[in-house]
Amino acid sequence: MLEVLIGLGLMVGFVNPAALLSLNPSPFFLVVIYGAWVAGTAVGVLSGVLASVLYLVMLATLTAFPVEALWSFIVADPTHYLTPMFLLVAGYVFGELRMTWQRRLQRLQDQAEISTQEAADSRARLQQAETALVELQGRVLGQTSTMKRLYQIAQSLNVLSVEKILLELMGVLEDLLHVEQASVYRVEENQKFARLAVRTGGATGSNSLQIEKNELMARVIREGKILTFADASDRPAPIYTVPILREDRTYALIVIHKLPFAKVTADTQELLGVLARWAGASLERATSFEKARETQATYPNSRVLREPFFLELCQLEVERRDRYDIPYTILQAEIQTDAPAEQVPQLITERLGGGIRTFDFVSWVPEKRVVSFLFPTLEPEHADVVAQRVFERLNREPLRVLGAEMNNVAELERAGDRR
Repeated sequence: MLEVLIGLGLMVGFVNPAALLSLNPSPFFLVVIYGAWVAGTAVGVLSGVLASVLYLVMLATLTAFPVEALWSFIVADPTHYLTPMFLLVAGYVFGELRMTWQRRLQRLQDQAEISTQEAADSRARLQQAETALVELQGRVLGQTSTMKRLYQIAQSLNVLSVEKILLELMGVLEDLLHVEQASVYRVEENQKFARLAVRTGGATGSNSLQIEKNELMARVIREGKILTFADASDRPAPIYTVPILREDRTYALIVIHKLPFAKVTADTQELLGVLARWAGASLERATSFEKARETQATYPNSRVLREPFFLELCQLEVERRDRYDIPYTILQAEIQTDAPAEQVPQLITERLGGGIRTFDFVSWVPEKRVVSFLFPTLEPEHADVVAQRVFERLNREPLRVLGAEMNNVAELERAGDRR
């Protein structure tokens, strides 16, 4: 207010009244607006009153006297009061704007202080939670049941059978992630073909497929990383598609279709990556072992298995059917031939050629003169069609399939129906 008084005094004392009143807008507005903006509504209105009084006094001094003339000035020309009225309005308006802005600024400052305090409290709680998490993780890892489960997982994946590893891997997914619907595919034929190894939660997708015709699987193998439903262009899409690889070779694919919503997190994806790396190392050893054992498992110069190894594979298929309801079919027939028994496996291999899939198995028992076929993922009702194609190829000199005519395979012993 003192600044306003000084300003008004300087204007009145050092400026010619006639010149001061002739300016439009009046210089009094500067002083009034300044006081209102700096000090608020009260000072603005008071400044407007003082400026109005000075304005009227200066205007009256320029008129004629005596008193009758002054009365005539006051009453006869109300337009003299326009400028004082605007000075009052300006003082009030700018003062109220100033106070409104100041009140809003104060509210923002109060909110900022509250937010700062809440942020400090949140940081303190976060530190406490992180400390508690570290302690809890230590306690969990220190529990006998946890260590026992980790040991069981390690033992289940530390076997030398690819099929057993994939079976146990699904059990781990059910135990740790509570998957509701998932499949594990074994990648064959130089990463061009995938066949169903194990599944849970009902049938989803095909039992066998060409990878190049499945865009998502092709990307997973090509990029070598976990892809989610957000990466797929087609719908519906799996929640997670996880490659199990080692040294740029993909051994298997985990495809998760249904999962509890609470489990769809970054931690789950990281856990799947850990399991994939773990299983990849195990599958690398198992695959190498199976390749090394092929020389003992098959007859020389053929892909025909000896009976013990064939029965072992059949037992694995029985386990997969009982646990995950994955079908299989076994076909058997007696072979009549004049060729030496040691030449029959090579003859069977030559006859079959591309007539069966790369993951179908055939066995020869020379003592019984019986040839057996194991078709994983093949429904028993489809065995007739497969038998016609297979035994048509075999039924040539010097081999003859007993009881296996083109349209009559009723005499074949179908172990898949017998179980």
